[in-house]
Amino acid sequence: MNVWAGFATWVKVALCALLVSAWAPAASAAQNPYTMIEGVSQNLLGVIRANSQYMNSDPQRYYSAVDSVLTPVVDFDFIARGVMGRYAKQATAAQRSRFASAFRRDLVATFARGVATFGDMDVRVVNPGSTPSGNRVNVLQEVRSKEGITKVSYTLVRNRAGQWKLINVILNGVNLGKTFRSQFAQSMQTHGDIDKVIANWSAAEDVADKVS
Repeated sequence: MNVWAGFATWVKVALCALLVSAWAPAASAAQNPYTMIEGVSQNLLGVIRANSQYMNSDPQRYYSAVDSVLTPVVDFDFIARGVMGRYAKQATAAQRSRFASAFRRDLVATFARGVATFGDMDVRVVNPGSTPSGNRVNVLQEVRSKEGITKVSYTLVRNRAGQWKLINVILNGVNLGKTFRSQFAQSMQTHGDIDKVIANWSAAEDVADKVS
């Protein structure tokens, strides 16, 4: 199953924006999520440029570098459970854990391949605000590249430790969380077995190489 089929080209632009927003080693309650997303682009692009040289010679080294950037701010377990939808309750703890790992590997690898093809770009947060009093915020961003303008909306939540975590992305009106959940449900209807869906999802990384 190729989870990126149908929108591989424009998703790269938005994934690049997502990575740009993800360099936050110590996100805390004191941080403004708008400032966090707006101020980190140059730092992250430096990380990508320094490691993308390994994409062909040592891809796992490159993917690991990208993963270390995403880890502080992306709640992979929360997203993966949402992708499983109602099937998460049917799954065992071990199955949920295996799917979260498979989902994370595929997502990180796709991110890494996507951003490696981009050079200079202009990223800006639309209508930045002050630190919200609540624990949930949507941050709007525009990404300008040779492909055009991509509008990105990030959903972030503040966890009990006071850290802002990214839990969803909406790209030009397309909700990625819902898209992945629909694909998981379709795969369940096809295979009728959670273990088979997880195994199939794990194999998606090889397919993604062909469309990146």
